Amino acid sequence: MRIPLVPCGLSAALLAPLPGQMSPDQKVAWFPAATIGTAHQQAGGPWLPFVDTPTLTAGRYRLSKGGTDGQQPHDRDEIYFVVAGKARLEAGGQSQPMSAGDTAFVAAHVPHRFVDIEADLDVLVFFSSARAPTGGMAGKPAPTAQTPYAETSQRGNTRIFYWFGPGSAGQVAIDFGRPRWQPAFGKFLQAPAGRRWRFGENFWTTLDTNMGLTIGGVEVPIGQYYVVLQAADEGAVELVLLDPQVVRQRRLDAYQANETSGGIVVPLAPMAAAAPSPALDLELTLDDGATNRATLRIRFGPRSLQTPIVLHPEQPK
Repeated sequence: MRIPLVPCGLSAALLAPLPGQMSPDQKVAWFPAATIGTAHQQAGGPWLPFVDTPTLTAGRYRLSKGGTDGQQPHDRDEIYFVVAGKARLEAGGQSQPMSAGDTAFVAAHVPHRFVDIEADLDVLVFFSSARAPTGGMAGKPAPTAQTPYAETSQRGNTRIFYWFGPGSAGQVAIDFGRPRWQPAFGKFLQAPAGRRWRFGENFWTTLDTNMGLTIGGVEVPIGQYYVVLQAADEGAVELVLLDPQVVRQRRLDAYQANETSGGIVVPLAPMAAAAPSPALDLELTLDDGATNRATLRIRFGPRSLQTPIVLHPEQPK
């Protein structure tokens, strides 16, 4: 049996929601023990999802003493917290006894199940919203000839768009891979001026705009761009916007960023950050009270950078 990650919004739309489940528009929800117990009885199975938002899925998983756990590997990381009961959790070739108060982490795609259930088991389960990366060259020998690789990875997106009645006056969007920070990346901050490296992971980070922009005081025409980072003088960092057609003609992978040349160079300035960012995070935000001024903020590990943007929307005809 695979634990179904049924969106609560779907349940609410097609069926009367079970007691204890969130409605799609709720911002705060409470789940008293008695309500969850009633909902689990009505669910008619071991799995009861009661939170399913764009950033988190959570539910209760219950198995009776002596029962069989038929779950299959999931495509997302998960955490188990045992509320009550006693059993063993087999995961990734390991086996560990678990009882009330114990917590376990199981990564995406790892086979796992509860066995030897000695007392009725009640488990609180949290699923990550992100699908784990798959495929690519990870764990494979270096190729000796041109070899195709299939790859799926989690990406982020940030954009600003205009809208009123008949249509949009313009929009700008940035799509980016989200590598996790590693201390080894710090060496790029000491790279010689002019050295370039991949901005993100896997496929190119792209900036796509259908209105003119001024980024960091530099004019950026309407179009699509591949984005890389470049070391500047005295430890500073710059963005470089590349013509995708030129990159495509050379069949360059984003990993080969330092083999590119030219492009529109945009300066970046350091900014204060409350805490390090564990993964690359980009955010486009409108300046307070402004209709055509924005800021691009970049956070990655201990570094936080920003650059101002002036938007040049055009009213639809």
